[in-house]
Amino acid sequence: MIEAVIFTALKGLVSNRCYPSTFPQKDDGTLATRLPAIRYTVVSVSPVLDVCGTDDGSTDDTQVQLDLIAASHPEALTLRDQVIAALQDTDPPCAREGGFVTFDEETRTHRVVIDYVFSPSSEVTS
Repeated sequence: MIEAVIFTALKGLVSNRCYPSTFPQKDDGTLATRLPAIRYTVVSVSPVLDVCGTDDGSTDDTQVQLDLIAASHPEALTLRDQVIAALQDTDPPCAREGGFVTFDEETRTHRVVIDYVFSPSSEVTS
């Protein structure tokens, strides 16, 4: 469920180059995708505990790591800002938990990592 929310919110920023868990690679291990691109990975899932126990998973808090890659540092930072804006009004709501900016020597890309926690048990307020 959360993966569909992320893809829908972010795909337009990168011409649908928004991938679960991995970036497409060629047989030689190099990136097969054009830039910029986004990878989203579920890092952890935490059930919401209450007096009734836990439910079917639909209200689990889900931590997701987003990896944004671009050809240049300014492009990566611009994409970061666009992603933050795009995820501000998601349903379920999410909160940014942190992240960092780096250069990936192996893929020769500039990378921004952002962690989010999606909280379906919380209400969306306007």
